[in-house]
Amino acid sequence: MMELAIVGGGPAGLSLAYFLRGSKINTTVYEGLSDVGLKPCAWGVMKGIEDYLPIPKEAIINEIKGFRIYLDGKLLYDIKGREILGYIVNKPKFLRILGEKVDLRLNSKVVEKDGKILVNDKEIEADKVIYANGHYSFKGDYAIPAIQYITDYKIDPEIVEMYFFSDLLGYGWVFPEEDGSKIGIGGYADVNFLKERLKSLVKGKIKAFQGAKVADYGVIEDRLSNGNYIGEALGTVYAVTGEGIRPSIISAKIMADSLLNNKDFSKEFKKSKLYWSLQIHAKVIRDSKKKGTQSIKGLERVLLKTPPELVLKFALGDFTKIDLLKIFGRMII
Repeated sequence: MMELAIVGGGPAGLSLAYFLRGSKINTTVYEGLSDVGLKPCAWGVMKGIEDYLPIPKEAIINEIKGFRIYLDGKLLYDIKGREILGYIVNKPKFLRILGEKVDLRLNSKVVEKDGKILVNDKEIEADKVIYANGHYSFKGDYAIPAIQYITDYKIDPEIVEMYFFSDLLGYGWVFPEEDGSKIGIGGYADVNFLKERLKSLVKGKIKAFQGAKVADYGVIEDRLSNGNYIGEALGTVYAVTGEGIRPSIISAKIMADSLLNNKDFSKEFKKSKLYWSLQIHAKVIRDSKKKGTQSIKGLERVLLKTPPELVLKFALGDFTKIDLLKIFGRMII
């Protein structure tokens, strides 16, 4: 039986172990922190995740059925229907439940030294190591800052608010949670600029302040070629929206299938729609960064003048080349 060590107990690492349960591959997940789900985020997961993993009812805070989208404080879209567009999940609870189904070991620091795998300075036996340790595994060049306040401000529990700004490549958000909302912002700016922009959005009593880095580079090709990375450590975050949980889980499924069928993960991943859609998101961001502020304004105008159903498809990564032509014209193909 193959012994697989998975470094990182986030969505990608725990999902990979879950997908390999009961197979010829024995997995152990090593998480360096004292608990799972500690990285701050808004806990939003778009639809499609249930095609890969069951979502425990006790981990679902509420269902997302609509969006309000603003540009420079002006409401542009107020979209709500009966269809479930995604979920607000209690991420730590979701990952703890997933962790109970696999061999998860907390407080386990993993290093490779002289060809050996050490966990808390003790050598372990592993035939292969998969890295799923997120943005902690790379330098800041691959990530952008994101900050948020936890407040007691109550909004419609089925609505997510998104705030775009003409002078920021990024956006702010208000996501509902159990006892209020998470009000945050992320983008290509320093933290002081983001804090200033966030002042206009913060409502209610502030209970906590959080900050984190979010991968924005797109798929990191040398890591893909290496074949030992999944999730955010590989770059599986949609650069325009910052969504990482669902694409990380999908990357874990592709890795699991590759291992079980003795196929090359890099080749299998490149054949997936996930790879293509992630790279399109990354290209949109790269082009906007190269062309400066005017292009940032242009990108926001393009996305915010596009029919909402197409914007949703783009956000979900569920778009076609024809959809891209309708949104961006030939400049993105």
